[in-house]
Formats: sequence, structure tokens, C-alpha cells
Amino acid sequence: MSAIDVKLIAQCLASLRDLELATISDLAESTGLSRPTVTAALTAMTDSGLAIEHEARAAAGRPARTFSPVAGSPVIVGIDLTRSVVRLIVADRTGRVLGRQEAEVASPTTDQPSLAPVRALLQQTLERIGRRQSDVAAIGIAAAGLIDENGILVSAPQVSSWNGRDLASMFSDHFGAPVVVDNDLSLAAEAESRGGALTDAETGVYALTWHHVSARVTASGHVLRGRRGRAGEVGLLRAFSDVAVPEGALLDAVPRVAAELRLLRDDPADLRGLAALESLSAAMTPAMAALLLTADPDVIVLGGELGEFADLIAGPLAEGIRAAVTGIDTGTRIIRGGELGADAAALGALGLAFEKHSSRIYGVPDVPAPVIAIEPENEKMTTDIASEQAPFRAAAIGVGARVGLALHVKEVGGTVVAAVDPDPRTHERAARLFGDIPVFSSVAELLASGIEIDGAFITTPDFTHAEVAIELLEAGIPSYIEKPLAISIEDADRILETAYRTGTKVYVGHNMRHMQVVRMMKDIVDRGEIGEVKAIWCRHFVGHGGDYYFKDWHAERDKAMSLLLQKGAHDIDVMHWIAGTSTRSVVGVGDLAVYGDVTSRRDNSDRRMGDWFSMQNWPPASQQDLNPVIDVEDISMIMMRTDSGVLMSYQQCHFTPDYWRNYTVIGTEGRIENFDDDAGGEIRLWNARSDYLEKGHVRYPIEDGGDGGHGGADPLTVAEFVEFVRTGAPTDTSPVAARDAVAAGIGGALSIRSHSEPFEIPRLSDEMLEYYAAHQPARTPVGD
Repeated sequence: MSAIDVKLIAQCLASLRDLELATISDLAESTGLSRPTVTAALTAMTDSGLAIEHEARAAAGRPARTFSPVAGSPVIVGIDLTRSVVRLIVADRTGRVLGRQEAEVASPTTDQPSLAPVRALLQQTLERIGRRQSDVAAIGIAAAGLIDENGILVSAPQVSSWNGRDLASMFSDHFGAPVVVDNDLSLAAEAESRGGALTDAETGVYALTWHHVSARVTASGHVLRGRRGRAGEVGLLRAFSDVAVPEGALLDAVPRVAAELRLLRDDPADLRGLAALESLSAAMTPAMAALLLTADPDVIVLGGELGEFADLIAGPLAEGIRAAVTGIDTGTRIIRGGELGADAAALGALGLAFEKHSSRIYGVPDVPAPVIAIEPENEKMTTDIASEQAPFRAAAIGVGARVGLALHVKEVGGTVVAAVDPDPRTHERAARLFGDIPVFSSVAELLASGIEIDGAFITTPDFTHAEVAIELLEAGIPSYIEKPLAISIEDADRILETAYRTGTKVYVGHNMRHMQVVRMMKDIVDRGEIGEVKAIWCRHFVGHGGDYYFKDWHAERDKAMSLLLQKGAHDIDVMHWIAGTSTRSVVGVGDLAVYGDVTSRRDNSDRRMGDWFSMQNWPPASQQDLNPVIDVEDISMIMMRTDSGVLMSYQQCHFTPDYWRNYTVIGTEGRIENFDDDAGGEIRLWNARSDYLEKGHVRYPIEDGGDGGHGGADPLTVAEFVEFVRTGAPTDTSPVAARDAVAAGIGGALSIRSHSEPFEIPRLSDEMLEYYAAHQPARTPVGD
């Protein structure tokens, strides 16, 4: 099929889709093409399943051949992530809306962006309309902030942790479907131009109705974006920044202003409403006057959260513009509210998905997006996801240093309903953290109690993970296991085999996959900025090691095996993830170089880490009250060869003065290295020949991942676990990868203790590898 044929098919398909039912004559008239051309295009469309032919008998003469488009199985999704509620619209390929939801889920509009609730909302919507995730052909997403032509988020104050990231790639990985992303205001303006208040405007302005004006200029139905997508952002001008804005966050202030304007609508003399209207119109006037003089629009559309009050705002705003502009008659301008209301951005995102992924949707490129309208039956399809889902009932197994992890279930509609710990002294701490809940001395007691549990968080000492996890998995309770998975390869494999046999979901808390420094480095690698990865080095300076690991059971081989597990499993997993491979052989050297010579020893089982941790414990040889038994290494260096041939090295030292980790990733076209591993640090990229170049050729600031342990990673990991249990959604973490990280650490320790003999890591069975690669699909327990 020639290029011109494809274009003609796209033109006829778009016309047939918009007409819904048409004859050859109808299509010839609407497209301006000849009947033979239309007939040939229709033949191609019916042959490919895009159209269907009907026979409609005429009153006399030959029957007319009529055609209609085929909706087909693909669905297209538009999502608006920028408001107080998440809005989501699903349509078939004819543009018919199949479902619409809005939910007060945790919208990723903070510095703790989590997409897990949004993915759960999409899954719920698809289930309601009888579709599956595999039916999704494309997703369009409206996001706040400036987004460049390559899809990189340049600036977004609401989600600064996403700055510099390729949003389309990030969202595609998360949702498991092709994603296209654009600025919410641009998409809303496109939607209003396509089928809303700007449809008939040769030149128009779409502006957010708020004290701080952001706007887009449209011409002939399309948004004028400017060189870097900043056209219309007049609110960024300092000259307009001294307006009086209501106190508080935007999403809190908007409802207050809206309530005051509703008072004015009910009573035109209401003083509070009049004051709100005066403040709003006065603040908007300078920016709107500047836009009027710049674009000279036919229509000004007021959108955003307060667009419903355009009828109130239009008059005072017009008067303010007239007063602000001197020497020029502004003439009659139409100022009105948007016709698409709060759905404008989501509809724009939906249209963008149609445009950018036409080939996936229709099998033909360049089919124009349809005009999409919200039908009354879909307008009512709203939900509060929290009210529809029963709370996630969690059990905290082990009330120790990491049990606070379980508190994050509250952020995803969950609650801790029970705890387990054999030490009676922990009961008070459990009550302080979780309230009045039962605390059992064993998992067996918990299971016998009959309390319904949706998932368990295993934060017990490492050497107990295997037995605790297997007991819970055998009982059918999905389990989050704090890393390391186990302290022997055999125990790690027993856990995975039990989960495979019983069909119970298992998740390992490798939260560093959600840390900003790691995700940013992986994004850089995945974008191909350093070519094909060939080597990764990691140096871990564990400056707090003397306090963290040498005053309790971590110092004993029988209970910890090696600190290459407790600390190294994190970094080995990260290196495996970035390179997309796993270690198959390992060799190492190491020693107990410092802490073995410290003579101050004490049994600290009556204390917690908070009792002995101090930054004043320096130098390492002056540490006090170390564990009576110390037989793990305090410095270790291992080298690994992976499945794919990527070479890796890991060095860990527990007596350094500083505490951070440094990754160096070397590819065929460059290398990257992080300096600091949290907000304030940066990732440096070298991608050209040079001599010593301290700062590299490109620098990426490490963004703040938000509140929560491990730079905001803990709440994201918990959210991923809960969604995985609820919906079976894919996870960034992997039980097999967790097992491989443990195996590499154990192999390194055994090599160190056998005069650097290489250690070969055994493989799992193909059946288990396939099961876990598919994210543990539902299956009947073996033997049932």
C-alpha cells in the first residue's frame, strides 16, 4: 500500500467515524474524494476490520451500500493528574466514551508522587466496562508543569521530584501501555478547540480562572506552543506576581473562593462574594490585558477549577481590561466559560493519545482524533475509590526498627489490625504506633485468632525471614518481606517455591528501586545516553556501620551471614536492575579489620539502636559496647560476572567517616556517576573525550523524593505492594531479583572466607522464572 493510499484511508476512516453510518456518496461528499477512491478505501477498511458493510434497501432501485466503523477491542485512555481529584476517561476507537471516573485518590501532585492509586483506578474502570489492561492501545496524560518537545518535564513546582524525567517513558513503564504526556493547560485548550467553547474561534485564549493566570493561545483550532512550550505563561512575569492571592495551598484555597462566589450567585449583594469577585478580577486583569493585546483573540475562555463562575467574572474582567488598556479600543470581546468543564484536560489527553498512536489504534497513521463528548450516562460514572475498596488489613510481623514501614498502608486505604512479636516489651511500642490492636507472640497465634488479614509486613530479624514467610504463605497471606529475602540461598529458594506452589503473592522490600537517585540513573541508562552498559561499580561508605551493625545480632554470621546481605543486597539489586541482568559468578576479598580489635563488649538485647546510636562515636576503634560475638567482615570487596556479560564490583566499608553510596555505570558511549545519594546531590554524565573533567558534560540534580524513609521510597514500596495484592498489577521489585541479590552476597562472603575461590550461583527452574517474570499470575495451588 503506497503512502498516498494510507493517507486516503485515514481520511475516509476519520469521516466514516464521525458520520457513524454513511454511504459511498456520503463519504465522497464529506471528504471531497472521488467515488472510486472512496470505494477502494472502504474495501481496504472492511478487509482490515476497521469498517463493516450493511445493506439498506431503498424504496426502489438498487440497494444502497452503507458502512459503519467498527469499535473493536482497543481502548484509549485520557487521564488528568493535576486537580484535587484524578479524572480518567476511556473511549473506544470510534471516540465513544465507554467509561469515566473521578476519584479522590492520592493524586501525584505533591513531592511524594505515587502512581499506584491511579493505576488501581484505571484497573477498576476497565473492569467496570468489561475490558482488560491488554485492551489499552494508548494512554494520554495531562500533567502540571512545563514539558519540552521530547517529553522531558522541565519544571513542575507541584511535583519537583519528576523534574528532568522522561514522563512518557516513566508512565509507560508504570501503566504497561504506550503513554504520551503534555501540559494540562495545553491539552484543555486543544480539547475546547476541538469540540468546546473555542471550536469556532479563529484566534482564542484559554485561561485558568485564578489569581495567578496561566493561559494558552489558540489559532485555527491548535495551541500555539512557542519555542519551548512557554507561550501564554504570562503568570510567570514578575510584573504580575504581586497580586493578592488567598492564603493556603491552591487546592485548599480554590474551594473557599468557589464557596464565596456561590454565595454571590445566590445573593448579588453578598459582601464576601463581592470581595472575592473583586479580588479575583483585579488580579486577573493585568495578565489578561497583556494576552488580549498580544493575541487579539475572538474569544476568551475561562477554565480551571473556577470556570463555572465565568458568567460572574466576565463583566468585571471586561471592565478591568478596558481600564487597563489605553489608546486602543478593545472592542467587543466574548468572555465565556469552557464547555468541557473539569473534563477538558482529560479529554485533551485522550485526543492526544489518538493523534500520537493512530497506528496502534487503527493500523493506519495520521487518523485525526475524534470529537469526544461526555454522554449523560457516563457523566454519572464517578467514584470515590476509597469508599469502594475495603480497607487493606495488614499485620505487622516483628515490632522492631523497621516496623514503622507498615504505617504507610494508611496512605493507600489500609490499616494495621494486628502485630506479632515474641518480646512482651514490644507491646507498648506497637500500641504507640498502631493504636489498640492485638499483639501475638507468634504467627501461629495470629492465624488461630481468626482475624482477617489481607497482607503481612515481615520486619523480623533476617535469620527468621524464611520460617515466618513460609508459615504465612502456606496460610495464604500475601507477604511483604523486608530485605534481605533470607540469609541462605536454600532458604530464599524455599520461600519462592512456597509462594509458587501455594499461589500466594510474595513481595520483597527492595525500596531502593523507588529512590530518586536510582530511578534517575536507570532512566538515563534506559534512554541510551551512555550506550550499552558494560560495567557497574558501587562503593558503599557505611559511616554508621559501627552503631548499626556491630552492637547486636547483625555482627554474628549465624544470624546475619554477612553484611553483604544486610547492606549489599540493596546495592547488588540496584546494579542488577540498572543493567537488566543478574550475577552468575562472584569472587571476593574482605576482612574484620577494625571492630574485631575493640575490646568493649556488651549484650545489648535489653536495648534498641536509639539507645546507643551517636554521631560522637568516633573514631571507630573507640566504639563502646560492641556485640559479644563479632565474626562478620567490616570491609568487603566482591567482583561479579553476570548473565549478560556485564561486569560489576561492590565495595563496602563500615568504618568510613562518611555515609553514602556511589554508583559508576560505564557504557559504550559514556558513563554516569552519582555524588551524594539524596536531594541536593547530582548525577554527572561524561559522554565525550576529555581529560580530567570534575563536573562531567551533563549534570542532573537529584530531586527530593518526599517524606518517608529512604528518601520517600518506603511509602512508594508499600503502595506498590498493596496494589499488587489488590489487583495483581506489575511491580518494579522482583522476588527473583531479590533472591539473586542475596545469592550474590552469599557467594561473595563464601569466596572471601575460602581464600577468594570463585562461587557459582545456582539457577532457579524455568517454571519459576516464568511465573515470577509474569508477576505471579493467579493460579490454583499445586495439589488442590
